[in-house]
Amino acid sequence: MEWLTVRRGVPARAGPLRDMDLWWERVGRTLGRPWDVSTDDSCPSSVDVVVTERSYLFATYVPGACAHDVTVEAHDHDLPPSGVPTPRSRVGITVRLGPGLLYCATLPVVDVDLVEAWLLDGVLVVRAPVGEVTSLGA
Repeated sequence: MEWLTVRRGVPARAGPLRDMDLWWERVGRTLGRPWDVSTDDSCPSSVDVVVTERSYLFATYVPGACAHDVTVEAHDHDLPPSGVPTPRSRVGITVRLGPGLLYCATLPVVDVDLVEAWLLDGVLVVRAPVGEVTSLGA
């Protein structure tokens, strides 16, 4: 099993990734679901989602991937024009395989400092425990 480092995403000013994340948050609210998952069409894969009382689990098969190929980020703050980070009402989890997007998910409140990810026999698993959003930089 290869454990992956989960990085807290740095709040970004306006841009395509920020716009995409906002779009997914709106889609989630529109559909009335607590989470939404998307995958990049250039890297099609099915993502299994399991929701328990304690956590959200995302799993997908990525044959041949190594820990240095995968990037996992948790985004729990926005950076408004004032420059002061503000907590989001929902948390974004982004998983990239090399330069491309593998999948992203928008979740209700999770503790981003406890998000875990690992690779085991070609299966990438991300676990996001339900909890409180911690302060940025804490």
